[in-house]
Amino acid sequence: MISLLCPTRFRPQLALKLYQTFQDTQDGKNELIFCLQKEDPKIKQYLEAFKANNITKFFISESMPTSYLWNQMALQAKGDLMTLVGDDVEILTQGWDTKIEEAANKIKDNIFVLTVDDGRKDKPQGQYMRCPHPTMHRKWLETLGYFVPPFFMHRYLDTYTQSLALKLNRFIELPEVVFNHLKFDHSNDDTGVRSRNWLNYDKYVYEKISHRYFNQDLDALKKSILK
Repeated sequence: MISLLCPTRFRPQLALKLYQTFQDTQDGKNELIFCLQKEDPKIKQYLEAFKANNITKFFISESMPTSYLWNQMALQAKGDLMTLVGDDVEILTQGWDTKIEEAANKIKDNIFVLTVDDGRKDKPQGQYMRCPHPTMHRKWLETLGYFVPPFFMHRYLDTYTQSLALKLNRFIELPEVVFNHLKFDHSNDDTGVRSRNWLNYDKYVYEKISHRYFNQDLDALKKSILK
């Protein structure tokens, strides 16, 4: 089973679209967990839409950074594979779950980061695919103590995680699976502006602080591979 983890705020229609594409394109039975926020002015619309569409896998949190919410959802997930998604995603590939599981199963020790196509075909620096929707095995969380690095608020989670995988030579690219990221279509709504406001803080943490943890995380993952 794959657990897709999605914090959502101010975007009930986008969350519903994600859920519908998730349901329509999977081969097996996976789970999509939503996290709502109490202070969201549209929480009533969420609850009405979820009830109407029989969406039961969600919980309601205080307003927190999305890194915290993704980590909390990972603790509740039932799948051995967990994927970070936002509410501005639509899944376009039929059988995406089978393709991800087949690629993941090739890594017997379960230490890897897998990325899918986010709808943008170019590769940064012409080298590796972007990694905005990383998939990791539960063993990644158990080894590091978290699913995504909790010292960021929202940004650089994927960059830090991808960098670890590249250092380990455990970065899996799956361009045939498309999780289309509608980021730029909704960047100026309430949630888009809110996440941009965290950019300078997360940039500072990435440049000034995160390297203090990186080598420790890398060593822990290496030891897990050797076991």
